[in-house]
Amino acid sequence: MRNTTRITTAALATAALALTLTACGSGGGGTSDGGTSGGDTAAGDKVELNFFHRWPNEPKKAYFDELVAEFEAENPDITIKSESVLNDNYKDKIKVVAGSANAPDVMFTWSGSFIAELVKGDALMDLGPWLAEEPEFLESFYESQLPPFVVDGKQYGLPIGMHSKVFFYNADLFDELGLSAPSTWPELIEVLETIEAETGESAIELGAVDTWPIAHYLGTLDQRVVAPDTLAADQDPGIGEFTDPGYVTALERMQEIATFANDDFLAIDHEMARNSWASGDGGPIFYAQSAEIGLFQDVPFEYSVFNFPAIPEGEGDPNQLTGAPEGFVISKNTQHPEEAQRFLTFMLSKTQGVKYTEDTGELSAIVGAVDEAEVPEIAKELAQQILDASEMTAWLDNAYDPQIVSTWLTEAQLMLGGQQTPEGVMEKVQETSERVRSAS
Repeated sequence: MRNTTRITTAALATAALALTLTACGSGGGGTSDGGTSGGDTAAGDKVELNFFHRWPNEPKKAYFDELVAEFEAENPDITIKSESVLNDNYKDKIKVVAGSANAPDVMFTWSGSFIAELVKGDALMDLGPWLAEEPEFLESFYESQLPPFVVDGKQYGLPIGMHSKVFFYNADLFDELGLSAPSTWPELIEVLETIEAETGESAIELGAVDTWPIAHYLGTLDQRVVAPDTLAADQDPGIGEFTDPGYVTALERMQEIATFANDDFLAIDHEMARNSWASGDGGPIFYAQSAEIGLFQDVPFEYSVFNFPAIPEGEGDPNQLTGAPEGFVISKNTQHPEEAQRFLTFMLSKTQGVKYTEDTGELSAIVGAVDEAEVPEIAKELAQQILDASEMTAWLDNAYDPQIVSTWLTEAQLMLGGQQTPEGVMEKVQETSERVRSAS
């Protein structure tokens, strides 16, 4: 897959100041993050919906501000009050308010264990009865992107974007060195060794001062190495034991990857690493989400992508692709379910799906939206790659109990800094999983 079109998007701003989530309940106070009231309807006749998402920065802030303004213009009986804070703050705040009387009416969610935790807290509306009355709307989503929002057989969320994780690489350099995209682990190591021998520089650009990039590597490595049935069992907090030796093998492979990374990878974040790669100053290989193509402005080289290579001794399907959709849910405690459904229907329409793809660079989960969007061909190829994958591997930090994830990633980061061993990491994980099992 070769990108022959230089990708440019709207200029990116630095992260905006995170907003404080205040009085999120229907009809409550709070400051507006986007949009203006539509129509001349008296304020007392309006329904007020509170909308909470995790993008106070560009380009998504502008996209959602415009979406809210458009919706209010078409629905003068509804006012939207938006709040947005960045990822970690979002996770903390939503877990506090989601099940309360002051919960936002419509809110962002990750799939997997994150939405399952919200359901466990009795915070979300079951969308099934509504969707049963709107079959065309339900069928407008790619079928494969719906199950990650199903908990106990019920559809609690709907996807806005599809996400995958692949290696992006400098295709010009690969051509210059006579290299091909690797499909197996030995081939990957040979490519990395050749790059470093020929250029004298690190082959991989990595930013791991935060632990979530480590989670993306380890989740993929675990899937490639550990038997599927074992992974599925360990993802159940009531029975997971994490004793399979494949987990240690995956950590050893992570250590191997780190030897080819930039020396300061534990001191910089993912954004800094991404900017370094995109400028051509960093390592020529970068493990990134498909959605990040919208952030590669004026990349001074041609680039392409390859899926995470197969590991010969592994028991997992190498045709799987790591990633998961992101989406939105409705509060179980909303006082305005019909209006919230109307807003969700507008947000997740095909028209908005095309605009979402064009404005943010992310891949809409609405059937045909990416195909119709005016975006570089590589974006359409990445979307098709997601749809063609044998299965999607969930992000490690969305697939397991949060306590287990915290231990796993903290200890793995220590391992990459030379303060822990692969065996030691898994011993700590096993200890945490035992506590989680006891509490289940």
